[in-house]
Amino acid sequence: MLTCNGGLLSWVGKWDIVSLQHPQIYDPGIQHERLRFDADCPKCPRCGTDAPGQPLPAAEFGGFLARRDEGSILDEEERFATRSLVTLHPQWDGEVVGRWTVGPEWALRWSRGEEVRWINEGPRPSPKDLKDNAPRLHLDAKGYLLCNACGRTLTPETAQNTTGGRRRARSGNARQDVYGHAESCLQAGMPPSPLALVTAGKAEVLRLLVPLPESLGYEALRSWGLSLGYALRIGMRHLYMLDGAEIEFVLEGPWKAGEESARHGQISLAFSDPSLGGSGYLRRIAEEFYLVAQRTLEHLDHPHCETACYRCLKSYQNQRFHEFLEWPRVIADLEALAQTSPRGRPLEIGDLDDPKPWLEAYAAGVGSPLELKFLRLFEKHGFHPEKQVPVSPNDASPPISVADFAVPEQRLAIYIDGAAFHIGANLRRDCFIRDRLRNGNPPWSVEELRAADLALGEALVKRLCSILGPSG
Repeated sequence: MLTCNGGLLSWVGKWDIVSLQHPQIYDPGIQHERLRFDADCPKCPRCGTDAPGQPLPAAEFGGFLARRDEGSILDEEERFATRSLVTLHPQWDGEVVGRWTVGPEWALRWSRGEEVRWINEGPRPSPKDLKDNAPRLHLDAKGYLLCNACGRTLTPETAQNTTGGRRRARSGNARQDVYGHAESCLQAGMPPSPLALVTAGKAEVLRLLVPLPESLGYEALRSWGLSLGYALRIGMRHLYMLDGAEIEFVLEGPWKAGEESARHGQISLAFSDPSLGGSGYLRRIAEEFYLVAQRTLEHLDHPHCETACYRCLKSYQNQRFHEFLEWPRVIADLEALAQTSPRGRPLEIGDLDDPKPWLEAYAAGVGSPLELKFLRLFEKHGFHPEKQVPVSPNDASPPISVADFAVPEQRLAIYIDGAAFHIGANLRRDCFIRDRLRNGNPPWSVEELRAADLALGEALVKRLCSILGPSG
């Protein structure tokens, strides 16, 4: 069925899009990211849950025609494009063709032929839309007023009869109605209901799978995942000179994973290659993931930015997530990923090794197995710093970092760096985070420890206590 009115070029078909609500393993009441798929799939292909989530009316259209709008701009906000809520939904149904272990014992999983859904839920409702109670898809997106039968762009009832006159009834000879349906449309006379736009295709997907503590707040987790994912995507683009559309990123989860006796949280940073047949980059990215992390660190080494900017993490495409992007959260993780080259894993043994060391670290209140080893060393020799401490250059400023260990009353901050190399004094973390602490008022003593320092044993603890003075 073809039509050229209202900007719609062709109509393909209607989709029934459903979602599943995954178990809430983090903050109660938080609505987590959902996996959306066809209604004929009764369970989540990722974790098997069948708890229903929010349904979403959607349709697939073949294309659209641009139409010049000579209308006057009444609102200054209309001068700037607003990014629509476009979400990527890989379906976890591809053939797994590669597995690797990277950095801090995280997993890479490469699949081919995986179905990916792109769903466009439209721009955010404006304050005027909310005031006028205009039709919208849900609280965060307006959707599109398109007829899924005739393909016409429709006009909502609130915009009808603006002159105040009485609306003329539709005659039996003319099927054209006030909403804008085609004359022969089976839904003529029906007011429009917002829907999303959807399309699907086969793609290659590379996932970075990370075990998580259940104690981590959802907002902090989302900020970390989005920051690390968009940072790595930029590193991939720069290292292999990829265009933005050649590599896409989506944060998946969290969800529960593992056997019943050892359930734990898990999250996925998914990078997809939508090129027909695959461009071949994802396998190379997986095998050279440490080079991607190193290139990402180089990219983040820039002045005059303490959270995120358009030079580092922000872009038009991720503008809905700008409030969550903070590169200081992920520097230590990037260093750990940059430490060694990935190690291949047999396809049949699964994605992750035993997550027990991570779960033990999380249970002890630290962020990694390496931090847990330092904690045990400190405790063995009578040194008891606080764990995961927000730190600020002075008492009047907000925190600019979270030290792995700290003695706040005596201004000692300890960072455990998983990487076996030092990037350099000009790295943004040193210049604008830890150096700011060293130059604070009063200054902090900042200690940076690596795995090799564990061999110092009691001597290391004595050195740290000497910094505190007699009271330490």
